[in-house]
Amino acid sequence: MPKAVKRISDINRRLRRGQAVVMTAMEFKRQVRQGLRLGVDDVDVVTTGTRAVMSGTSAMLSVPTVEGREAPQVTALHINGVPCQPMPGADAVTGLVEAVIYGTAESRDNHGRYGGGHVLRELVEGRAVEVEYRTGEGVRRRFDLTLDRVGFARIYSFRNSYQNYSAFTNVKDHPSYRRNPTSIFACRPIPRLGGLSMSGSGELNPLENDPRGRVIRPGMRILVNGVPGLIIGYGTRSSPAKRCLSLAADMHGMDPQFMGGFKTSYGVEVTNGLAVPFPICDQQVLDDLAGCLDEHIPLPVADLGDRIPLGELRYSAIWRDARLKVAFDPQRCIRCAFQCPAEYYCPMGAIDWQAKTIDQDLCVACGACTANCLGGAFMGEGDAPRGCLGTVDLFDRQVPVIFRQSNRLRSERLAEQLKTLLEAGKFFLADTDLVCRNWHA
Repeated sequence: MPKAVKRISDINRRLRRGQAVVMTAMEFKRQVRQGLRLGVDDVDVVTTGTRAVMSGTSAMLSVPTVEGREAPQVTALHINGVPCQPMPGADAVTGLVEAVIYGTAESRDNHGRYGGGHVLRELVEGRAVEVEYRTGEGVRRRFDLTLDRVGFARIYSFRNSYQNYSAFTNVKDHPSYRRNPTSIFACRPIPRLGGLSMSGSGELNPLENDPRGRVIRPGMRILVNGVPGLIIGYGTRSSPAKRCLSLAADMHGMDPQFMGGFKTSYGVEVTNGLAVPFPICDQQVLDDLAGCLDEHIPLPVADLGDRIPLGELRYSAIWRDARLKVAFDPQRCIRCAFQCPAEYYCPMGAIDWQAKTIDQDLCVACGACTANCLGGAFMGEGDAPRGCLGTVDLFDRQVPVIFRQSNRLRSERLAEQLKTLLEAGKFFLADTDLVCRNWHA
């Protein structure tokens, strides 16, 4: 175990005095590629970030029902048609009912296209959502609710931010895939070797930058969708070789650009954005950060039908010189006669076919529109017409990248946002040694 040469308290003291050197992962790795080897005295904190599909997301909401009389026994509760799990009993004085909503729960009214992740974003945006509940006596009530009326609204994730991901393509043209062409890793059926879907922010991913499990620990303060949150521990499907995180954060003040519902051919998903600070307490932390580069991080390639790995890429094949935004050229829109495929397959609902616009606040640059627009009106920003998000060399072919479930641009924004807060003395590091002394990877 490398001997610590700086303590968290020392770094926090420097942050309070405005003397700390804070770098984003992008800035740090740029210097590494230039051949510089930074030491512990050169930098105090490096900020990492990721924004992607994070299935294991739920929220606990304290929902007001009635006041001033006996509270009802709520037996069923929906928000915008999305089922929630009400806790037994309501507070007799306030009429509050605690209810859990899962980010991947699907609306009964808009099955497969709207779910819990959409509800969470709309609440954070300040929009009114419709609450409907039923009591044990058969009484039904509907009313509108905004987040400012919800005193307790907290995201609890039990499986977020995987360390390792895979890329997927249709290699075997598996019979089961042809019969039931649905997958959380695709927005539509993919012809054999007709496109690649992938996840992971590569060298910005917090867990990738902590291969020895020495930095990320329970009690660590991070940003979750732009607000302070805590790491609870490793998540439900975590393993030493494939770690993930469990988190908690208050929804009030979250930034909607880092969260929301996400539609796949399998059903609805949910996205979140995390930023994790790396305190530089010893040289080993710096060396691990320096070794975590896109060109070194494996990206296994698996068959979409059975998910069995068949090959391997590096994240540099996806993110080196990648177009991080999708541009729209309305002049190339051919006005499809019935239904715009780009709008239909957009997982975030960012495209308005009739208005011929793309909502960049919603868009996550996944690339689904570039693969599905018949007129080639969508392209990676800076590409020529009918441009795409790049290709990879696979099985002696050039396979186009058509679906990115991680948003590198907002991953960078999260790292930059955390750096700004640290430098302004508005965010400080938690001394996790005081929280948990027996945390093992």
